[in-house]
Amino acid sequence: MIKLSKLYKLAFGIIVILCFLMGGSIQFFIGIPNIVYSLGVLSFLLVIYILYISVKKKVLLDRVVALFILLFFFIIISAIYNSTAVIKTLIYLIFVLVPLSCYLFFHINNKEEYLPKATISKLFLIIALVQLPVMLIQNYGYDFIIDFNRSNQSIAPFDFMFGTFFLKADHALGFFLLFNIINIYTRTKAASISSKLIILYLVLTIFFGESNVSKLLVLIFILYMVYTIVPKKIRIIGLVALVFLIPISLVQLNKIKAFETEVYFIKNQYNIKTSFRNYEIGIAKRPQVVISYATKIPLKFIGDGPYSYFDIIKGKFALTKHFSQLIWVYADIGLFGLTLLILILYILTLNLGLSITLRFLVFSFILVYAFMTTILSDLVIMITFMSLLKNKRRTL
Repeated sequence: MIKLSKLYKLAFGIIVILCFLMGGSIQFFIGIPNIVYSLGVLSFLLVIYILYISVKKKVLLDRVVALFILLFFFIIISAIYNSTAVIKTLIYLIFVLVPLSCYLFFHINNKEEYLPKATISKLFLIIALVQLPVMLIQNYGYDFIIDFNRSNQSIAPFDFMFGTFFLKADHALGFFLLFNIINIYTRTKAASISSKLIILYLVLTIFFGESNVSKLLVLIFILYMVYTIVPKKIRIIGLVALVFLIPISLVQLNKIKAFETEVYFIKNQYNIKTSFRNYEIGIAKRPQVVISYATKIPLKFIGDGPYSYFDIIKGKFALTKHFSQLIWVYADIGLFGLTLLILILYILTLNLGLSITLRFLVFSFILVYAFMTTILSDLVIMITFMSLLKNKRRTL
């Protein structure tokens, strides 16, 4: 009989090495394409789960799995309706198979407890702590190290600080660091001095990186932590004061030339006319794409087919050049697919076992990352997220 506990621990160790410690180095020095690397890890995860169910004779079927299956069929329907090439459709299924395989892999641990959550958290924390020294080496050693690039990718200095993660994975690195901070806070409430120092160190690591959205989100989370520390009476007084101060502050800010100029810029750039014009010529920013979809482009119920927004075979965008899960899903498989994706992310957030306020905050963070990058195919983001899930689901 297969010793599943040892097999699972070995598999987890291999996954950590491949995705969190050596991924970027393997891509950089050896040149394995990202899609090939992802499919290899995906296959490994699925093999482990298949071995598990072959021994336990149980298959997981819960609402998350059911929704992923539904998303799978939406992709197939959109592909058939739009006559999408089979190869594109098959590759597009990675957006279902990667998160689903990660979910199933960590479901094993949630059920069998082969690895304590505390052990996983400590391991991830150690990995998070080594990112800053590695990024410093990458930053100051760029001119020397770049000569060893075998990845067939052009890597600018600002894309080179990927830590021990995959190439150009600045958002994934930021996500990992941010969720380590959130995990520390939910477990310890940052009560000890050591917890506070670790959080401060991880915040500094995020700010040294290149993911601007992670910098913004960690600042929001810091404000949340400060808010929870403040006594309830002071919080109420502060909120009341804020209600009165905001209108007064806005009046005063409007008198500042720089603020007035910034407001004018936003109004000028993010209106319907400018947004759609930029969309048509392929230079629209993400919010402008959303504005164009919402106001000028007919509603897409089943989308234009897998990889209609970005042609994976040719490596070219149809119009605007954005890696965004939310935009891609809407463009490719339509409103039904987008609604389903958001529902899946929400249900997964429920399984984190957080308070209502923190759950809303974390769900908002995940949506922001989904707007800024393709999270479903990102192994680091999916493994980090799924590893935090707490609820055990019923098996059939």
